[in-house]
Amino acid sequence: MPHIIQDAVTLFVIIDPIALVPIFISITHRQEPQERQKIALRAVLLSAVVLGGFLVFGQFLLTALGVSLSAFQIGGGLVLLIVGLQMVLEQQQNNDPEKSATPIGDVAVFPLAIPFIAGPGAIMSVVLLTDNDKFGVPDQAITAGIMLGILGFTYLILMQSEGIQKLLGETGANIITRIIGLIVVAIAIQTMLTGIRNFFNLP
Repeated sequence: MPHIIQDAVTLFVIIDPIALVPIFISITHRQEPQERQKIALRAVLLSAVVLGGFLVFGQFLLTALGVSLSAFQIGGGLVLLIVGLQMVLEQQQNNDPEKSATPIGDVAVFPLAIPFIAGPGAIMSVVLLTDNDKFGVPDQAITAGIMLGILGFTYLILMQSEGIQKLLGETGANIITRIIGLIVVAIAIQTMLTGIRNFFNLP
């Protein structure tokens, strides 16, 4: 149960479905409702493929490259720390659809799926949460199920994005983003400390 709770909290705060709401509105404001639904579905499915691939093959890739999991924990922790600090310290953004630039290409792929949903932090998290040296196949399957559940929740959030944006308001969304940012910072520091402890074989 502690492992399940840790996985769920970690993946939720890293993917951060609530913070995706203003981003999704901004990059899809010119689309019809049906097209927005398709964009959200493609983005979530692509994110599931990317994260699932790293969940299964990520550690084997690190081994092939000669990168230890401890080094990946420290490096990934630094990335998470930067992401968390950006969430806490970022300036209030203007999400006025009329002033937002329309991205070129398939927005479901970039920037929605990568890097907003399946970003470096999420990739790092699924690799660490399925460490072959710590967790067996049943635990890894549970982590995969949790990941898919959070991605499904993300899709539902994106489908209700306009209503959520109106409910929270700009101030509410900013407060939630900063609180989640603090949690990400704490997770990042803990990840780096774990990597350092494992690298030096400290108790």
